[in-house]
Amino acid sequence: MGGPSQLAGLAAGLGAVASAIAGAIQATRPTDTDPLIDGGEHVGLTLVALALVLWIPGYLRLTDGTSRVGRAGGVAAAIGCALLAFGMTATNLHGQDYSWFPAVAVPANLLWLVGSILLAVGTWRARTLPKPLAAALPVIWLTSIILSQLGGNLIAGALWGVLAYRMATARDRVAAQRLG
Repeated sequence: MGGPSQLAGLAAGLGAVASAIAGAIQATRPTDTDPLIDGGEHVGLTLVALALVLWIPGYLRLTDGTSRVGRAGGVAAAIGCALLAFGMTATNLHGQDYSWFPAVAVPANLLWLVGSILLAVGTWRARTLPKPLAAALPVIWLTSIILSQLGGNLIAGALWGVLAYRMATARDRVAAQRLG
Protein backbone atom coordinates (compact mmCIF):
# COMPACT_ATOMS: atom_id res chain seq x y z
CA MET A 1 0.00 0.00 0.00
CA GLY A 2 1.30 3.44 -0.84
CA GLY A 3 1.19 6.72 0.97
CA PRO A 4 -1.53 9.34 0.68
CA SER A 5 -0.22 10.68 -2.63
CA GLN A 6 -0.15 7.22 -4.18
CA LEU A 7 -3.66 6.37 -2.93
CA ALA A 8 -5.02 9.68 -4.19
CA GLY A 9 -3.25 9.02 -7.48
CA LEU A 10 -4.81 5.56 -7.73
CA ALA A 11 -8.30 6.94 -7.07
CA ALA A 12 -7.76 9.81 -9.51
CA GLY A 13 -6.45 7.36 -12.12
CA LEU A 14 -9.53 5.17 -11.79
CA GLY A 15 -11.64 8.31 -12.09
CA ALA A 16 -9.70 9.26 -15.21
CA VAL A 17 -10.53 5.90 -16.79
CA ALA A 18 -14.22 6.21 -15.86
CA SER A 19 -14.31 9.74 -17.29
CA ALA A 20 -12.60 8.69 -20.52
CA ILE A 21 -15.03 5.81 -21.05
CA ALA A 22 -17.96 8.15 -20.37
CA GLY A 23 -16.48 10.62 -22.85
CA ALA A 24 -16.18 7.94 -25.51
CA ILE A 25 -19.80 6.95 -24.97
CA GLN A 26 -20.91 10.59 -25.10
CA ALA A 27 -18.90 11.28 -28.24
CA THR A 28 -20.56 8.44 -30.13
CA ARG A 29 -24.14 9.29 -29.12
CA PRO A 30 -26.31 11.94 -30.75
CA THR A 31 -27.05 15.05 -28.69
CA ASP A 32 -30.01 14.28 -26.47
CA THR A 33 -32.65 16.77 -25.36
CA ASP A 34 -35.11 14.21 -23.96
CA PRO A 35 -35.40 14.63 -20.17
CA LEU A 36 -35.87 10.86 -19.70
CA ILE A 37 -32.71 8.80 -19.19
CA ASP A 38 -32.15 5.90 -21.59
CA GLY A 39 -29.85 2.89 -21.20
CA GLY A 40 -26.73 4.50 -22.64
CA GLU A 41 -27.24 7.58 -20.51
CA HIS A 42 -27.52 5.43 -17.38
CA VAL A 43 -24.05 4.07 -18.10
CA GLY A 44 -22.64 7.51 -18.86
CA LEU A 45 -24.14 9.09 -15.72
CA THR A 46 -22.84 6.24 -13.59
CA LEU A 47 -19.34 6.62 -14.99
CA VAL A 48 -19.27 10.42 -14.62
CA ALA A 49 -20.61 10.26 -11.05
CA LEU A 50 -18.00 7.60 -10.26
CA ALA A 51 -15.26 9.78 -11.76
CA LEU A 52 -16.38 12.77 -9.68
CA VAL A 53 -16.22 10.75 -6.47
CA LEU A 54 -12.83 9.27 -7.36
CA TRP A 55 -11.41 12.73 -8.15
CA ILE A 56 -12.21 14.04 -4.65
CA PRO A 57 -9.00 12.68 -3.02
CA GLY A 58 -7.02 14.10 -5.94
CA TYR A 59 -8.47 17.59 -5.53
CA LEU A 60 -7.70 17.46 -1.82
CA ARG A 61 -4.18 16.13 -2.41
CA LEU A 62 -3.42 18.85 -4.96
CA THR A 63 -3.74 21.39 -2.13
CA ASP A 64 -0.49 20.16 -0.53
CA GLY A 65 2.03 22.96 -0.39
CA THR A 66 -0.41 25.63 -1.57
CA SER A 67 -1.63 28.76 0.18
CA ARG A 68 -5.03 29.24 1.79
CA VAL A 69 -6.36 30.13 -1.65
CA GLY A 70 -5.23 26.78 -3.07
CA ARG A 71 -6.52 24.83 -0.08
CA ALA A 72 -9.90 26.59 -0.19
CA GLY A 73 -10.08 25.91 -3.92
CA GLY A 74 -9.32 22.22 -3.56
CA VAL A 75 -11.91 21.81 -0.82
CA ALA A 76 -14.53 23.76 -2.81
CA ALA A 77 -13.85 21.66 -5.93
CA ALA A 78 -14.13 18.45 -3.89
CA ILE A 79 -17.43 19.54 -2.32
CA GLY A 80 -18.76 20.55 -5.74
CA CYS A 81 -17.83 17.14 -7.15
CA ALA A 82 -19.52 15.36 -4.23
CA LEU A 83 -22.73 17.38 -4.59
CA LEU A 84 -22.83 16.89 -8.33
CA ALA A 85 -22.20 13.14 -8.01
CA PHE A 86 -25.11 12.98 -5.53
CA GLY A 87 -27.43 14.84 -7.91
CA MET A 88 -26.36 12.79 -10.92
CA THR A 89 -26.85 9.53 -9.03
CA ALA A 90 -30.33 10.59 -7.92
CA THR A 91 -31.20 11.50 -11.51
CA ASN A 92 -29.83 8.19 -12.72
CA LEU A 93 -31.87 6.17 -10.22
CA HIS A 94 -35.04 8.21 -10.86
CA GLY A 95 -34.74 8.09 -14.65
CA GLN A 96 -34.94 11.87 -14.98
CA ASP A 97 -33.96 14.98 -13.06
CA TYR A 98 -35.84 15.63 -9.86
CA SER A 99 -37.40 19.09 -9.55
CA TRP A 100 -34.74 19.93 -6.94
CA PHE A 101 -31.83 18.98 -9.21
CA PRO A 102 -31.06 22.57 -10.32
CA ALA A 103 -30.91 23.64 -6.66
CA VAL A 104 -28.07 21.15 -6.18
CA ALA A 105 -26.42 21.29 -9.61
CA VAL A 106 -26.01 25.06 -9.85
CA PRO A 107 -24.12 25.51 -6.54
CA ALA A 108 -22.24 22.24 -7.14
CA ASN A 109 -21.01 23.42 -10.52
CA LEU A 110 -20.17 26.85 -9.13
CA LEU A 111 -18.17 25.31 -6.28
CA TRP A 112 -16.36 22.97 -8.67
CA LEU A 113 -15.53 25.70 -11.20
CA VAL A 114 -14.53 28.44 -8.72
CA GLY A 115 -12.67 25.86 -6.62
CA SER A 116 -10.78 24.67 -9.69
CA ILE A 117 -9.80 28.24 -10.55
CA LEU A 118 -8.61 28.94 -6.99
CA LEU A 119 -6.72 25.63 -6.92
CA ALA A 120 -5.12 26.50 -10.26
CA VAL A 121 -3.99 29.84 -8.82
CA GLY A 122 -2.70 28.13 -5.67
CA THR A 123 -0.75 25.42 -7.49
CA TRP A 124 0.59 27.98 -10.02
CA ARG A 125 1.87 30.30 -7.29
CA ALA A 126 3.28 27.49 -5.14
CA ARG A 127 4.78 25.79 -8.20
CA THR A 128 3.46 22.43 -7.04
CA LEU A 129 2.35 21.65 -10.59
CA PRO A 130 3.88 22.62 -13.91
CA LYS A 131 2.20 25.86 -15.00
CA PRO A 132 0.39 24.35 -18.02
CA LEU A 133 -1.08 21.62 -15.81
CA ALA A 134 -2.08 24.13 -13.12
CA ALA A 135 -3.76 26.27 -15.77
CA ALA A 136 -5.61 23.21 -17.08
CA LEU A 137 -7.39 22.48 -13.77
CA PRO A 138 -10.48 24.58 -14.66
CA VAL A 139 -10.53 22.92 -18.10
CA ILE A 140 -11.59 19.70 -16.34
CA TRP A 141 -14.87 21.36 -15.33
CA LEU A 142 -15.29 22.93 -18.78
CA THR A 143 -14.85 19.65 -20.63
CA SER A 144 -16.84 17.59 -18.12
CA ILE A 145 -19.86 19.91 -18.05
CA ILE A 146 -20.00 22.30 -21.00
CA LEU A 147 -18.52 19.89 -23.56
CA SER A 148 -19.92 16.68 -22.05
CA GLN A 149 -22.38 15.90 -24.86
CA LEU A 150 -19.50 16.14 -27.33
CA GLY A 151 -17.32 13.68 -25.43
CA GLY A 152 -15.50 16.28 -23.33
CA ASN A 153 -14.98 13.76 -20.57
CA LEU A 154 -12.29 12.19 -22.77
CA ILE A 155 -10.25 15.37 -22.25
CA ALA A 156 -11.07 15.53 -18.55
CA GLY A 157 -10.00 11.89 -18.23
CA ALA A 158 -6.72 12.58 -20.02
CA LEU A 159 -5.96 15.55 -17.74
CA TRP A 160 -6.75 13.54 -14.62
CA GLY A 161 -4.64 10.71 -16.02
CA VAL A 162 -1.62 13.02 -16.04
CA LEU A 163 -2.43 14.35 -12.56
CA ALA A 164 -2.97 10.80 -11.26
CA TYR A 165 0.36 9.64 -12.66
CA ARG A 166 2.14 12.55 -10.97
CA MET A 167 0.47 11.73 -7.64
CA ALA A 168 0.99 7.98 -7.87
CA THR A 169 4.69 8.31 -8.67
CA ALA A 170 5.45 11.18 -6.26
CA ARG A 171 6.88 10.75 -2.84
CA ASP A 172 4.55 11.96 -0.14
CA ARG A 173 5.57 15.63 0.09
CA VAL A 174 4.46 16.07 3.70
CA ALA A 175 6.38 12.99 4.85
CA ALA A 176 9.41 14.05 2.79
CA GLN A 177 9.36 17.49 4.45
CA ARG A 178 9.17 15.93 7.91
CA LEU A 179 12.00 13.52 7.13
CA GLY A 180 13.99 16.01 5.12
